[in-house]
Amino acid sequence: MATIKYLLQSKSDSAPIYLRLSIDRTTSYKRKIGQTIDSKDWSGRTGLPKQNNTDNKGLLTKLKNLSAVILKNLNEGNSSGEIISGDWLQQKIDIHFKRIVLNELDYLTVYGDNFVKELNYRVSQDNKKGVSLSTKKKYQTIVNKLKNFEKIRGKKLLVTDVDLKFHKEFMKYLSEVDKLSDNTVGRYLKVVKTICLDAQRNGIRISDQISHFKGFTVKSPIVTLTFDEIEIIKKKEFINENHKIARDWLLIGCYTGQRVSDLMRMNKNMIQRIQNFEFIVLTQTKTNKLVQIPIHQEVKNVLNKRKGEFPPLFNNLLETNNVLFNRYLKQLCEIAEINEVVEGNKYNSETDRYESGKYEKYKLISSHICRRSFASNFYANRKYPTPLLMNITAHSTEKMFLEYIGKKPIDYGLQLAEIWSKEAVKGSDEVSVQLVSNNLKVIE
Repeated sequence: MATIKYLLQSKSDSAPIYLRLSIDRTTSYKRKIGQTIDSKDWSGRTGLPKQNNTDNKGLLTKLKNLSAVILKNLNEGNSSGEIISGDWLQQKIDIHFKRIVLNELDYLTVYGDNFVKELNYRVSQDNKKGVSLSTKKKYQTIVNKLKNFEKIRGKKLLVTDVDLKFHKEFMKYLSEVDKLSDNTVGRYLKVVKTICLDAQRNGIRISDQISHFKGFTVKSPIVTLTFDEIEIIKKKEFINENHKIARDWLLIGCYTGQRVSDLMRMNKNMIQRIQNFEFIVLTQTKTNKLVQIPIHQEVKNVLNKRKGEFPPLFNNLLETNNVLFNRYLKQLCEIAEINEVVEGNKYNSETDRYESGKYEKYKLISSHICRRSFASNFYANRKYPTPLLMNITAHSTEKMFLEYIGKKPIDYGLQLAEIWSKEAVKGSDEVSVQLVSNNLKVIE
């Protein structure tokens, strides 16, 4: 049975009074109640003020009322599955003494909805207003997950409820109930923390455990198409018109390095001629960054074949179009026998989860392979400095770019070693030629 005791930790004439709530033999929480007393007026035997004056008699009444309120809230909290913690105790004390008046924005999902709405007026580090529609949708999806989590918990959560216990329970919910991948779960946790920190900046009280509340990333196998495989697909004869269209979009994607949301928006009006060179110029949907992509000869070949036009879409609805593109990519890669067995994550419709394993590559193909293949293939060639590639992919930092293609900074050392090795061989050959030349002169 839970018990409440009051105590002092100072012998001063204005000693703070602490409330200790003991849940059981091993669990207790202690917080200041915001009241003080001369330690000489405190009874160590009763753990309450001595009844030697009017002020102390009034203080005793306050403490008894507070005890009753805390125990009542504790019973209600246990019944509804509320998270009982030191923060919970402090909040109930503050509410009782009217130091905190809860408003709607103190509730997690209410603040979350407001956070998403305010994204339209957020100014980025590069002084741009608002965010893309896709980014806004992603944040709203996470807030909706929180609403569903509240329904299961049977309780409306406060922003202060986002602590380490919440972290474990929400992670379990996302993994076991919503069956999301580990990386998606880790990303959602990061966003929840972002929402809470935004709340703190706006004067909303948050848990003191938030600094330990972390998301995570699990490294997934990176699947790309090599230049040789792209060449096989390019030369393959396809009968189905949808496969031909998907093949052309794939070729454009592998030589422009854009996300499918930008790839499938490309049209001839985006082509600009600058100093005798042709570029595809677009503003990325996700990042709102302007990119200027030189038109590679392979892209030019596709456009020439289609009389200057980009391939048609499969469907006018973006989501449906992307689903069809992914489906046709897998089919055409199977026909082209892109069947090397590689590590990857494949969706299992029976378990409703992505499962790691070794699969034939065509089974792992999706629209994102265009962008990733571009970054990986051209990074492997020392003729293309990383900053040039980042200018096309619009990665903000080199670290992000290298993580995206699964490379480490150590790979730069390997590249340099290969260059020096070739230069050493070249230098040795030049010395040999010079020696032969000198010998011939001596013979003459």
